[in-house]
Amino acid sequence: MANPLFLKTEEETLEYDAYIVNCDGDYTWVYEPLRLFLEERRNYKFFLLDRGDVLAGEHILFTLNNSIPKCKKIILVIFKKFVNNDWAYYEATVGIEHFLGLQAGIIVINLENITKTEIPQCVLHMIRSAKQTH
Repeated sequence: MANPLFLKTEEETLEYDAYIVNCDGDYTWVYEPLRLFLEERRNYKFFLLDRGDVLAGEHILFTLNNSIPKCKKIILVIFKKFVNNDWAYYEATVGIEHFLGLQAGIIVINLENITKTEIPQCVLHMIRSAKQTH
């Protein structure tokens, strides 16, 4: 049975099902269990910056800003390395800002039992905002 977070409707015409935000070095879990299960077994399509979904020669900031709006959801995969990584924080902030006002999903996966004090501020702010508006 499909997870309701990823149910597709006929009206959806966006290119990707989800934009994955993860930290360099933490992609093993993203590429193996997450991607293998949802892309290969369930036919979902993810946008992954470090997979090669970026056009050759395209600036990464341009890619980030143009790719997020092509996605139905954003998935933040938070490991310990994510907490202090400036690029992951920036990528998460841009994604959260895009999706927070929409009726689209922001999915946070905390894989290493990161405490509330360790969770990046952009994620905590998003959680507080979502509680106030929904």
